[in-house]
Amino acid sequence: MNFSWSTACKIAWREARASSFKFGFVILAVAVGVGSLTGVRGFSRAFHDMLLSQARTLMAADLSLRVFELPTPEQNADMDNLAKSGVQRTWITETLTMASSSASSSSAPKPPMLVSVKAVDPSVYPFYGEIRLAPPVALSQALKNDTVAVSDDILPRLNLKVGDTLLLGGQPFRIIGQVTYEPDRMLGTLNVGPRVMITRDGLERTGLMLPGSRAAERFLFRLGTGSPSIQVIRADLKKSFPDAMIADYRESHPIITRGLDRATTFLSLVSLITLIVGAIGVATAMHAHIQQRMDSIAIMKCLGARSSQLMRIYLIQTVSLGLVGGLIGVAFGIGIQRAFPQFIARYFQIEPSASWDLITAAQGIGIAIMATLLFTLPPLLAIRRIRPSLILRREMTETKVDWRTRLREGRPSILAGVAIIIGFAGIAMSFATGTPNDIWKTGAYFAGALVVSLAVLSGIAWLMLRGLKLASRRQLPTSIRHGIANLYRPGNHAGSVLVSLGIGVMFTLTVYLVQRGVIKDMSRNAPPGMPNVFLIDISPKDRDAIVDLLKQQRGIEGAPELIGTATAKLIDVDGRSIENMNLRGWGRRFRTARPVTSAAAMPAYVDIVRGHWWSRQATYDAAQVCVADEVARVLGIGPGSTMRWTIAGKDVTTHVACIQNIDSIHLASRVEFIFNVGALDGFPLIYYGSLRAQPSAVTALQEALYSRFPTVTVVNMADVLQTFQSVVDKIAQVVRFISMFAILAGAIILSSSVAGTRFRRMREVVILKTLGATRWRVSRIFSVEFLILGAVAGTMGALLANGFANLLLKRMLDSPVSFPILPAVLAIVATALIANAAGWMASFRILGQKPLEILREE
Repeated sequence: MNFSWSTACKIAWREARASSFKFGFVILAVAVGVGSLTGVRGFSRAFHDMLLSQARTLMAADLSLRVFELPTPEQNADMDNLAKSGVQRTWITETLTMASSSASSSSAPKPPMLVSVKAVDPSVYPFYGEIRLAPPVALSQALKNDTVAVSDDILPRLNLKVGDTLLLGGQPFRIIGQVTYEPDRMLGTLNVGPRVMITRDGLERTGLMLPGSRAAERFLFRLGTGSPSIQVIRADLKKSFPDAMIADYRESHPIITRGLDRATTFLSLVSLITLIVGAIGVATAMHAHIQQRMDSIAIMKCLGARSSQLMRIYLIQTVSLGLVGGLIGVAFGIGIQRAFPQFIARYFQIEPSASWDLITAAQGIGIAIMATLLFTLPPLLAIRRIRPSLILRREMTETKVDWRTRLREGRPSILAGVAIIIGFAGIAMSFATGTPNDIWKTGAYFAGALVVSLAVLSGIAWLMLRGLKLASRRQLPTSIRHGIANLYRPGNHAGSVLVSLGIGVMFTLTVYLVQRGVIKDMSRNAPPGMPNVFLIDISPKDRDAIVDLLKQQRGIEGAPELIGTATAKLIDVDGRSIENMNLRGWGRRFRTARPVTSAAAMPAYVDIVRGHWWSRQATYDAAQVCVADEVARVLGIGPGSTMRWTIAGKDVTTHVACIQNIDSIHLASRVEFIFNVGALDGFPLIYYGSLRAQPSAVTALQEALYSRFPTVTVVNMADVLQTFQSVVDKIAQVVRFISMFAILAGAIILSSSVAGTRFRRMREVVILKTLGATRWRVSRIFSVEFLILGAVAGTMGALLANGFANLLLKRMLDSPVSFPILPAVLAIVATALIANAAGWMASFRILGQKPLEILREE
């Protein structure tokens, strides 16, 4: 038999055209997965391109340098030398403080609130781009030493309007407008929440910046025509500021790009899950299609066609489905790409373009074809087992083979499963960024999670379908019994539908439950006595007066805790330079300046792990230090070790006296190094305080502190949680947006399954109508079938989502296990309704079939 590729193409086209209704849903399922994948990656590429093309504007300079302490005289001298070679410089300071409305304002005053302050020199800032204000006015003309510009969320919260007076550090400032556009907003440290822009002289007038105050210092540089190259300037600054974060216009900002790359990898993997759901749909449809064509395959084998030749037909159909689905998905991805800018509109007013990106499109189409091919390997290999004698034995009872024979015949399918796992691990690795080890881990974790999830979902689906089958044997209403029986009709593929829908529900609900659990744990499940109000930047002269004021306030639970800290930079440990130590992860922070404190007698909340606390009466030739247990493990130190520091420009050598643990309730747990009393004498100290107050008493406490000590910042954890929740909500919104496509793909697969059993359903409708069933009764049977599928898939997804969410929360926050009922019930109901709608979309025309039309065809 002459069976060329052209002949295979003709047969494939003829069969696909006859099954166009069923294959149409499969193409949509693939398109949904490719659309979400190309949308995410297309937006990421467009955003990267935007960052590179608008780098100077988004940085407001040619080069940016950020540190968390004031430059030393030597560092200032190095920057002054750059100015001599034509490099302009401007200085930006960002810090937190309290703001309130003035008593002379036109509206009723509101309680003070926490704001982030950005001090700039409006005569030169920004070097590139512009600050837009409402009402429109140039920043250099409007921002003076007695004026401020504010973000749009400050005015309503303080009941103010443009022209009113805002108090910062007790000093009055007139509000000259709202900041509607700030080009370098995302490059700042305090870029979330209410913001105030002020001049440097205005910041000095507030008295907020005390020696040792924590603030982010950012220096922007603009190169002149005769300036050295950007490489030379950057190298010089790196020598002067070895711990600073430096970025220039040739690259997108490292913080943004690192976050964008991680977000892109995660969302790409979630989108890949959606594409896998679509590929499962292709495999399911192809399996059903091959089952329907068994007679044709057997006849062609009788005519001399080999299995490899017949496989060409369905290979061509599979590639065509993946290609068409990929092309539609790429076009769909542009629409998804346009939806992403709304998620970052609060931070970026420059919108990346949504266009046809050839690289992303090719990647999406290639992954679509590869994914569909991988999942259709098992049904394609099954063609080899179709024997020509099949058409002669159709009426004979099948004999069941033993498990050894089934295992032997299933070896190709097992090998195909291994190929699927390896293939998708490779695709996941292509999305990952970082070191080769990180990329390998991403592929391994994704493959492992894929195998476990599909196995667990398939097992639960089998158990639930088995349970429904047993339940259908009981005395149930006719519609329900027939609806359950429909789940087992040939070609229905209820298991695949349950797995597909269950994956979508599982991912979407897991994101919601983790988001809910994080906020709930932080806001409600704090240990008894955990501070909920923090005081920042208390000067030594105000310390005792603030303690007295706190004792007079109502609603304070327990005694407030105040500690004095100095800023110290670790130089070496036991003679090993901290710069040369192999520090990873959060351990790298010990290369930067850290807060240290001192104590005389050992506090009751300190637990000594090793060594001994110093005696109050003892004197030492060198300072002593007690180090947190986790820090000691990272730095490899113990009692007797030597640590050398730089504090306020002076070298200080300390001996490690003990290793300690402090519970998280006390403020001292935030400081990893406790010096002996007297070791920090003569150094500039700044005090921090913490206390627990009844929620109803916090407002009065803020007002009392602000009226007497306006430079002290009061951090109400309720406000912090509100800001944190807004960020978490935005992140969760993006993830849910992408994971919802998995549910959509599952619904499309359900429609495909219904379309694949269309002729069987038509016969069923005709038989029921012939026996006297009304259209309403038949529709109830179908609705029961679809609602049960959706409800079972929703139940599977809800159970697994709660399991995964509790696992993540337990590892992240050590939270207690919980099973919220309402979200699970809503997920089950919503999935049932979605499944019902998807099922009827593919079968509503069947009810209109006349019995005589079908009987005449028999």
